[in-house]
Amino acid sequence: MRKVATDSKPEQPHKGSRRLKRIVLLTVLGIVGYASVIAWDQQGKLDALSVQVNALNEKRAETGKLNEQYKKEVERLNDPEYLLQKIRKEYHYTKPGETLFYTPKS
Repeated sequence: MRKVATDSKPEQPHKGSRRLKRIVLLTVLGIVGYASVIAWDQQGKLDALSVQVNALNEKRAETGKLNEQYKKEVERLNDPEYLLQKIRKEYHYTKPGETLFYTPKS
């Protein structure tokens, strides 16, 4: 068998398929770029909110400690001896016949 020589050019891929590949590639790159920018922005917002959450957790812990102190103080105020001691100290209460002496602070 003999091959017939043809003077035709070698087959080139279709120009349309190259163009389609470029368009798809550019579209995918655009979407990935946009998603990256959005993710970067969201990460910044997440970091800022994380700082706020930590600050609020610390404030809540401090408030819880204060609440416990106040509960103890309320329990102690129900004790008549403690209540009398507190009144005498803060309001300079004296019993009949007692004399209150003030000492100067240095």
